[in-house]
Amino acid sequence: MMIHKKFYKSGLTTPPLKAIVALAALVIVVFTISFDASSITDSSNSSSLDLSSVSPRDLLEYQIHSNKDRLSKHIPNSPHHEEVSSSEKAKFEADSAIALISFGKEAANGTLLEQCILSLRRRGEFDGKVMVITDAPRERYEGEFDENVIILKAKEEDILYDHFTAPAMKYKRFKTLLIDYMDDVPELDPIEWIYYLDIDILVGSPFITMAKALNEKYYIRQRFGTPSVYMFKDPNPEKFSLNSGFIVLNRRTSDQCLDTWRNAIDIHPHSGFDQASINYVIENEYSNHCKMVGLDVEDYLTYPNGDDELIHVIFEKHFSPLIHIFNSCFAQKVSPEVMEKFVADVLDLNDSEREEHKYGKSVIHPSTAKWSR
Repeated sequence: MMIHKKFYKSGLTTPPLKAIVALAALVIVVFTISFDASSITDSSNSSSLDLSSVSPRDLLEYQIHSNKDRLSKHIPNSPHHEEVSSSEKAKFEADSAIALISFGKEAANGTLLEQCILSLRRRGEFDGKVMVITDAPRERYEGEFDENVIILKAKEEDILYDHFTAPAMKYKRFKTLLIDYMDDVPELDPIEWIYYLDIDILVGSPFITMAKALNEKYYIRQRFGTPSVYMFKDPNPEKFSLNSGFIVLNRRTSDQCLDTWRNAIDIHPHSGFDQASINYVIENEYSNHCKMVGLDVEDYLTYPNGDDELIHVIFEKHFSPLIHIFNSCFAQKVSPEVMEKFVADVLDLNDSEREEHKYGKSVIHPSTAKWSR
């Protein structure tokens, strides 16, 4: 389409002879593009895709050649970017905070936490309070973040070292302690709403826009009565009801929900998934104690699934509000080169930041996906 317009504007489509010349040129150009795209397609069949040797133009032709219609079925529409006034943003950030947990040596030695917070600040445009609960040494994050990021050391008595069969469960349990830890920080007293994120989630568009849209659809900030928590529906609905990678909590009413959920975790020490304990709460009808509300994923949260999809997103630049990729099973299908370019673009890194790898390089493992120094 673009090539046709170019010839049309140059006047080559009017005289018959020139029309024939234009048509011949068009055939040659299309053949050349198809050849270039095919060569890239062939390279994608190898174990890794070397983006350093491929020009941006050829990559764009590659995603077109790879059937754009098919790709678009898996990539969400560009999130609606609703304009938010400065006063509305200030009000939201005055009573809302982001909560994160970062545990274990792998998290302390990696840069997942830094990436998550950077995405919040840049593409997420969220300048409010961020609370981080961690078992890392205090010096690990000293001087790493701005003054609105509050690092809290996990209490030893809250880490049930020998209780769970799956080691990660002693850390996931901290999702149910967010309000308790927040209550210990006077600086966070004005906070009424808590948005929890797994640290392997990147924020790809203004956070307040997504929060407003969810509130308008589910009346989150207008609900009273039964204590509630809000999570997106799990991508594996046959196994789990809800996914706890994103949670919305009310500071004053959701604590009863978290207590119920924590009890369900503690009485199932052999379970390796916190989603299983959510299923237990729902199936046993603890409706008087807590309402677990499932949010439709729509285009709010994506799990990019393979090189084709990420290359498409890189060039279209329509990042989802939340991108849950690193430690998901979907990330296994993404080559390290594509992952690295994708994350750098989501984080909006400048040239020097990309070259020094301050925010990590991707390493894809057979069983999981990780992002490490």
